[in-house]
Amino acid sequence: MIDVTVDAKIDVIALDADDTLWHSESRFQETQARLSEILDRHAPHAQVQDHLHELEVRNIKLFGFGIKGFTLSMIEAAIEISKGEITADEIHEIVMMGKAMLEMPMELLNGVPETLAELAQNFPLFLITKGDHMDQYNKIEKSGLADHFKEIEVVMNKDVASYGELLTRHGVDPAKAMMVGNSIPSDILPILELGGHGVYIPYHVTASFERHESEPDNPRYHRLSNIAALPALLKETNGGT
Repeated sequence: MIDVTVDAKIDVIALDADDTLWHSESRFQETQARLSEILDRHAPHAQVQDHLHELEVRNIKLFGFGIKGFTLSMIEAAIEISKGEITADEIHEIVMMGKAMLEMPMELLNGVPETLAELAQNFPLFLITKGDHMDQYNKIEKSGLADHFKEIEVVMNKDVASYGELLTRHGVDPAKAMMVGNSIPSDILPILELGGHGVYIPYHVTASFERHESEPDNPRYHRLSNIAALPALLKETNGGT
């Protein structure tokens, strides 16, 4: 871990996208619930969800994170759980469910546009998100938020190595960076290890990949109930400036 002083001034703000700026995981949950209904005659809902999760974990190295990979995993789960008895019409419905997720308009979280506009007046803003490039850039374009960001980065994974490479490439001192997001493993722990600040803003549902049992015990860790409180936290962290 890098040794830094707690009172280093923040001069770069990085933000996660899904479930930090706009709703995402709730749509995955709704689609998974429909998959369980389709497979009702083959297995209990809990078994469907558990098997789908196992397949997603197994398939990440092939498909990465994103709606297209999720859809392929749903199809694979349906075939395996039904022992090949899933009908063509039901597989077609699953494909259409995935397409519907890709075509949905973006629903921003409360306070996001106003907060980004305020922050962008005083800080360079970075958007750091992981997943399928086409899927994520499509979301960013539909969100209407792209102009607030100096840099937009879509990465395969969010870990210490990827954050370190990204910050070095942009000439950013990790001690002066703050990462804001809804996932402790992906958004908070890596930046804390690099010596920066992490701001956790919980979303009402958490993807199975992003669950974490406890919150960090670190003076550079912060928890907020909503993004609108971020400017005040920055002012306090930077000594009122």
